[in-house]
Amino acid sequence: MSTIARIRPEPVTQTNPANSFARQQLGSERDSLLAIFEPDVNLAIWQRVFAPAIDSYCKVLLDQLTLPLQRMLPIDDIANALTDVLPTGSGKADFIADIQLLADIFGCLMDCPQLGLRLRVLDKPMCPKFHTDHLLCRLVCTYSGPATEWHGGPIARPETTIQLQTADVALLKGSGWEDSQCYAISHRSPASSGKRLLLTLDPVW
Repeated sequence: MSTIARIRPEPVTQTNPANSFARQQLGSERDSLLAIFEPDVNLAIWQRVFAPAIDSYCKVLLDQLTLPLQRMLPIDDIANALTDVLPTGSGKADFIADIQLLADIFGCLMDCPQLGLRLRVLDKPMCPKFHTDHLLCRLVCTYSGPATEWHGGPIARPETTIQLQTADVALLKGSGWEDSQCYAISHRSPASSGKRLLLTLDPVW
């Protein structure tokens, strides 16, 4: 995890003009996620693209992952656990390695030994209304299909809706974040139809 410690400040910021007490940080480097520790940031996004092998395996999961995978796991055990339960297919090792990478990064940032992992295929909006999460922080990554939507304003004052892109890694600050000078990020499932493969990680202490 030494790479996450080499901080490269990201200049790209989206600010909600209706309320200057919260902003969202976006960048093409994984160190963009460090912005979540800024007191006025409620969303940090690492914008990236997948290797073709990961895209290939996502298609397998869209057809074969019929039940959601939900586990609380020690971070070091995640790759082995996924290897045991996920179906075979081209790109499986690359897909699992990517989830393990995200788990390592998130666990390091949150300083937690375990994560609540959920991997599911959705064919309809799970949370169609804007809401905030009642926890410290959540990592969200859409591996296939339409991604999560968010807006920069308070939950009672939705502004222009913005959508994450497939492969984006987002850290969503929740209402459980102590000493925060901003509100939790408001988000929802995408309004567009179509199957999606969604990963969420929650810190567990």
